Amino acid sequence: IPLGLGYSRFLTPNLTVDASVLYTYRFEKDGFKVGDRLDTGLALAYRLTDSIKTFPQYSVFAELNDVYLFNDRVQGENDPNSGSNTLYITPGVRVRFNPTTSLTVAPSFPVIEDLNGDQGKVDFKLAITLSLSF
Repeated sequence: IPLGLGYSRFLTPNLTVDASVLYTYRFEKDGFKVGDRLDTGLALAYRLTDSIKTFPQYSVFAELNDVYLFNDRVQGENDPNSGSNTLYITPGVRVRFNPTTSLTVAPSFPVIEDLNGDQGKVDFKLAITLSLSF
């Protein structure tokens, strides 16, 4: 079950700040529970296109994202090879083609990666998102 909050504010006509927090609660099944997850983020975005009514619109942004994964639990005991805390920096670009369609490309790079036990590290993540609103 995810539960979160987000906040956005224009600092200038072209510059926005965005903040978010999302907690994901996971249920136990058959004596196993995947660890809950806490995501937080803070971003600055700058619209390169002067008019908000002109399309296409081009924007750049930079974001800090923290992902905290709680330990998995097996038969009520913490799995020592689960759980982590990773801080990512994410630069990105966005193109809004019209009021309802946008494309975002955003690679994420771990700045701090604190893993419990024996787990694979993340070198980078890449998100390519096509958004359609209606």
